[in-house]
Amino acid sequence: MILDNNITLIGMPASGKSTLGRLLSNKLGYSFKDCDEIIEQAGRRLQEIIDIDGENAFLLMEERAILGLSGKKNVFSPGGSCVLLPQAMAHLRAISLVVFIDVPLPVLKARLLGSKASSRGIIGQRNMDLAMIYLLRTPLYKEYANLVVHLGDNSLRLNLETLTRALRQLPKYFGSDIVL
Repeated sequence: MILDNNITLIGMPASGKSTLGRLLSNKLGYSFKDCDEIIEQAGRRLQEIIDIDGENAFLLMEERAILGLSGKKNVFSPGGSCVLLPQAMAHLRAISLVVFIDVPLPVLKARLLGSKASSRGIIGQRNMDLAMIYLLRTPLYKEYANLVVHLGDNSLRLNLETLTRALRQLPKYFGSDIVL
């Protein structure tokens, strides 16, 4: 039996938070909430908000989206910059198990090369390269996480198996007869 806890997946852009979050929520029978999608429901892309309104305005929008999260049996996927928002992270830790999806920098770089990184809405990319952002944020992800799950560039199925195996190790959050 699975308890009513929420799960929040944090990590760098392109770490797979949203993709794994959707798969995990389906597997658990939970709802899935992506904070980037919540922000974009206002009709603007993330990068557009950063370009026009600035990074601070974007961070305020991200914080409001995170502080609005509630309920039970949800998988939350906030943006990678959530760890720059202490009040938002305190809220997530109060309402969920926070899991850091730790993906090596070379894997992130490869994934971002294959996507449109300039349209992803990555806070800090004007002043820092991805390696600098990674070095700045990784200690924060580890600080806020209840659980760190190290993933590589494996298939989605293998990454989902690794994540669910790690969650099984947490009797505080899940019943001992959990079947994922």
